[in-house]
Amino acid sequence: MGTKSLATLTCLLLLLASVAQAARPRFRREENPGLLSRVQSHIFAYWQTAKAKVQELYENVHIPRMDENLRHIYGKGSEAMTTYTGILTDQIIHMLKGEQ
Repeated sequence: MGTKSLATLTCLLLLLASVAQAARPRFRREENPGLLSRVQSHIFAYWQTAKAKVQELYENVHIPRMDENLRHIYGKGSEAMTTYTGILTDQIIHMLKGEQ
């Protein structure tokens, strides 16, 4: 194959590539949100409503002993979650790395 035919073939491939890219269908972005976006927004709205109601209830029924119990439960729960998250992370790393 000569240089002339190689140059011609290259030009033809470039032309075909540009035509193919121009002919590719362009997808329009949906105007209305998809199902996942709607579900996410509804869940977020429910979460905000529940959080506001619990905050309101807590402010209306402020009992010092209950406040102390809630702080204790939160401290113990977060301590346990930290421990178990560390264990789970170690297990996942061990499974991914394997025996070395």
